[in-house]
Amino acid sequence: MTTTTTAPYLDPTAPEDARVDDLLARLTLAEKVSLMAGAAAFSLTAIPRLSVPSLRMTDGPTGVRSNTGEAATVFPVGVAIAATWNPALAREVAAAIAREAKALGEHVVLAPTINIVRTPIWGRNFETYSEDPLLAAELAIGYVDGLQGEGVGASLKHYAVNNQEHKRLVVSAEVDERTLREVYTSAFERVVKASNPWTVMASYNKVGGTYASENPLLLTQMLKDEWGYDGVVVSDWGAVHSTAPAANAGLDLEMPGPAKWFGDKLLAAVQSGEVSETQIDAAARRLVRLMVRVGLLDGAPRPGGELRSQSHRAIARRAAEEAIVLLKNDGDLLPLSKTATRSVAVIGPNAAASRLQGGGSSRVNPGRRATPLGSLRDLLGESAEVLFAEGVDSEPVPPMAQGRMFSPTKARDAAGLQAEHFVSADFSGEPFKTGVERHLAKWVSTMTDAPRQPLGSIRWTGWFWPAKDGPHELSVRGDGDVTVLLEGEALITPDTPSTDDRYDLGGSNALRRTAAVELVAGRGYPIQIDYVWAPARDESHFETFSLGVRQPSGTMDEAVALARAADVAVVVVGSASNTEAEGYDREDIELPGAQNALVEAVLAANPRTVVVVNAGSPMNLPWADKVPAILVSWLTGEEGPDALAAVLFGDAAPSGRLPVTFPRRNEDNPSFPHYPGGDSADYGEGLFVGYRHFDRAGARPLYPFGHGLTYTAFAYEGLAAPATARAGERVEATVTLRNTGARPGKETVQLYVAPRAPSVERPAKELKAFSKVELAAEETRTVTLTLDAGAFSYCQVGQGWVAEPGDYDLLVGASATDIRLKATVRLG
Repeated sequence: MTTTTTAPYLDPTAPEDARVDDLLARLTLAEKVSLMAGAAAFSLTAIPRLSVPSLRMTDGPTGVRSNTGEAATVFPVGVAIAATWNPALAREVAAAIAREAKALGEHVVLAPTINIVRTPIWGRNFETYSEDPLLAAELAIGYVDGLQGEGVGASLKHYAVNNQEHKRLVVSAEVDERTLREVYTSAFERVVKASNPWTVMASYNKVGGTYASENPLLLTQMLKDEWGYDGVVVSDWGAVHSTAPAANAGLDLEMPGPAKWFGDKLLAAVQSGEVSETQIDAAARRLVRLMVRVGLLDGAPRPGGELRSQSHRAIARRAAEEAIVLLKNDGDLLPLSKTATRSVAVIGPNAAASRLQGGGSSRVNPGRRATPLGSLRDLLGESAEVLFAEGVDSEPVPPMAQGRMFSPTKARDAAGLQAEHFVSADFSGEPFKTGVERHLAKWVSTMTDAPRQPLGSIRWTGWFWPAKDGPHELSVRGDGDVTVLLEGEALITPDTPSTDDRYDLGGSNALRRTAAVELVAGRGYPIQIDYVWAPARDESHFETFSLGVRQPSGTMDEAVALARAADVAVVVVGSASNTEAEGYDREDIELPGAQNALVEAVLAANPRTVVVVNAGSPMNLPWADKVPAILVSWLTGEEGPDALAAVLFGDAAPSGRLPVTFPRRNEDNPSFPHYPGGDSADYGEGLFVGYRHFDRAGARPLYPFGHGLTYTAFAYEGLAAPATARAGERVEATVTLRNTGARPGKETVQLYVAPRAPSVERPAKELKAFSKVELAAEETRTVTLTLDAGAFSYCQVGQGWVAEPGDYDLLVGASATDIRLKATVRLG
């Protein structure tokens, strides 16, 4: 009788450490080194000799950004999740994303993003959580636990001090150590210690003059030694600049593959003594541990995959509802009455647009493209007339072309264009890659093809189908030479005059070329786009290509006429399609285009005007004092428009709170005097980010951190806390919360700690605990808020976290400026 013994590393019932030790002992030095660099854009190197398959990664955090273009559920963006102030809900969302990742065969989701919102114009504010490290950390803990609880690895990013897109690939963040630890790495530390994300991503930028991917202070001293991190440190895509310095600093994995700085160069560095085998063993151990944790070595298919299910839509819908923030509701205009409302004028450039998420690497391919206009029509049915006017065009440049505007053949039986990739630069020979491509904005770089082929040119052919009569603008932006033929005639060539703007994919330096043409709706126009590849000029950007299309828009007069005749006007304004994205920052915090004028004109025509701001960042709202009702809907994913309609008409209640301060002017934000900097960015505001700055300056923001109204009212009573406490001990405070209204609702109780007489400069107060509570009408409940051992501490450079003896005020309220109760505790 023959018995087969399974190697311990392949035995899913064996302990994690035993499996890691066993596989590590079987690997050669060359195999260990091979694990430390990707094999392709989003996959790691396999070891066929030992039956080790390739581990697969995919982008997040809004959902699964499929590497093969498959649609996945689009959940609310990061700042919207933060606006829920609900870590349990963040966990539910992440668990659903993990199940979708498993359904698509992915092992690691590159999320969550937890960088601090330092400036309101950062292009990736929508993707991250908050200006406050505690709120960011608590939401991220929920998110990481949700992903990893389903067996899918998280990637905590971008570590660290990655707070602007301007020169993001090369800029050096100059920040003092106390600010670094209290503000910019505090959330990372808290999440690492609480949830141990299986990977942490090193950012593009430098910190103190050293790239994050080769920064020993960040990667080894703080992350691995001080915080006890045992997972994988992975580079952001293309963020590695060296071999021995990166490996010795503690970088475990270079991405994307194939290797540029690791691989053969790293093996040679080991053989020459520049990098020790001990360092390689440590990195390989972390990578093998990751393989074990995600079930890569378990043999059987992973259970629990689920893609675009009704249950996931329900989670996305609930998250979108809880994210919506009611900024203002004078005269209880909201919720609107279904029975009393006979006509609704839905107005604005975002009203009929599917504005679900931001741009860049977090963009998910949606299977559903809802709009506020469509959702309101679905909700009201025949009970009310729902009319629409765009009013103004908010796009600063022609927005990204959508695949549904095109078809590969005249039959129009598919969306997108037929693509052919050639080795030659003149389109000669057989293409090495063909297929229909819906996404007409892409990185044309080493991460485009796997396995990598020498790329000379790309040709897209098919038909363009305008949806409206009138003048259209087509634009191209590419590092290579681009020619656009429409009906066989050259519309754009490399000789077409160009303009410079910021609205494109990650870090491109390319110019935009634009041409206008008169088109007829419903008619098909043969189109051909030729792209001839140009090697990247330097390491400061990725080579990109994008196609933009501007369609005719409506007029403000049309919008005003509709508003005047309707029972109520709902004006949906906010970000344009390309003003919030990875790769560039916004120019200011103003609504793009003439949206402010549109709001003023509609309000003058109909005083029953509700304004909805659909944006992922703070916006200046100069009409805020005049408009009776204002909602921030954020970029709340595919269920966001339905959630908005439900909130407007009372089928759901708003309970979101601002996770960021809304300043009145860009000049009021604390980073304004220091942003953007040149090759270095001076974090001269120090600790005073967000509400901390407004407290110190005594300035009144447009809307404060933590603000948000509901359709009911809450009373705060009876704050109780111990009079004294010892440093290092937990402190519990309780408060009685009473719903004084006639509707159920959710209130977020916030606890700030304020040192009375600190010996060093500290913020006037800092958020240290919060709790979101749901109460029925007239219900009363005791809410317990727990301050952990670090709640009273500050970072004393060279000595770590110090809880200074003295008196501390405990401030409980509904926002950073709406403090309802106060107690004092003496720390001994």
